Amino acid sequence: MADNSYESLQEVVEHENTDYPVGVYYVEPDEMFMEHVRWHWHTENEFDLIKEGAAEFYIGDKTYRLEEGEAIFISRDLMHSIRAVGSKSCVIMSVIFSSDFVFPNHDSALANTYLRPVENDPSFRFRIFRPNERWERTVISYINEIIYTNLEKEFGYELQTQSLLCQLLLTFLSKVNAEQREVSRETVTKKSLTADEIRIKDAIVFIEQNYQDQVTLEDIASSIHVSKSECCRLFHRAVNMTPFEYLMHYRILKAADLIQKNLKDPIPISELATIVGFNNASYFNKRFREYFGCTPTQYRKMAKTDHRDKLGTFGLSLSHI
Repeated sequence: MADNSYESLQEVVEHENTDYPVGVYYVEPDEMFMEHVRWHWHTENEFDLIKEGAAEFYIGDKTYRLEEGEAIFISRDLMHSIRAVGSKSCVIMSVIFSSDFVFPNHDSALANTYLRPVENDPSFRFRIFRPNERWERTVISYINEIIYTNLEKEFGYELQTQSLLCQLLLTFLSKVNAEQREVSRETVTKKSLTADEIRIKDAIVFIEQNYQDQVTLEDIASSIHVSKSECCRLFHRAVNMTPFEYLMHYRILKAADLIQKNLKDPIPISELATIVGFNNASYFNKRFREYFGCTPTQYRKMAKTDHRDKLGTFGLSLSHI
């Protein structure tokens, strides 16, 4: 499969200035499709800070709860999903940046010394920061400063952000370096999971490129060269869904997206059902209602009102600050 086959599935971050590959984003999982940030991955690194409420981050088959004031680092190409939890609304501030901003030359001695150890070690592809230890509080304070600096945008904010990222990464990488000196059994176990991650990404690519067809479990399993039972176990371990559930989820996502993109020239519901892979309009209506709590026709009417923001179809339709 070509290297660019994931491009339409990765969350593409469009920065205001290509010479400044840093973005600060405001995220409210409650306001997104099915009230969560759907499974995705970036080609850039990410720091998420919980500003209000609490959230659960799904990474592989594990769930990690973060409370207000806590943060998480998520490395590039790591699949994850986010859901708000608790009665209070959740607000997340996300800093997404390219490592090229800090290490312009990936083959340089600096990159090989400081960046490569983290990027090449699956054990450090994500890390949660809680204000229990001094070094973690320092990381959280740097994330807050980066957010504030990019909101204010005063003269030289780009240089200030670069400096803050360097200080943040030095604090983080110093801890990583110390931990990497103790190669544990846990680290070896985590490395073995990367094969599953490669397979699940390939399976998701297959589904999202063929969702309009009558895709079967056998088709999905064959696309990644595993048995049907192993394919089901893989999806459960990686995204806590069955392959069929993921397929239905994506079809409804695409249907909602097409409705919003064609408000001026609406697509007939029966035709819409066929476009997204349903051969029965009644079944399409039933599944759509299960996800949205309304029919496609009702959804279209809502999309024309001021409620449209709540109908975001792709979990990371982030509002750029």
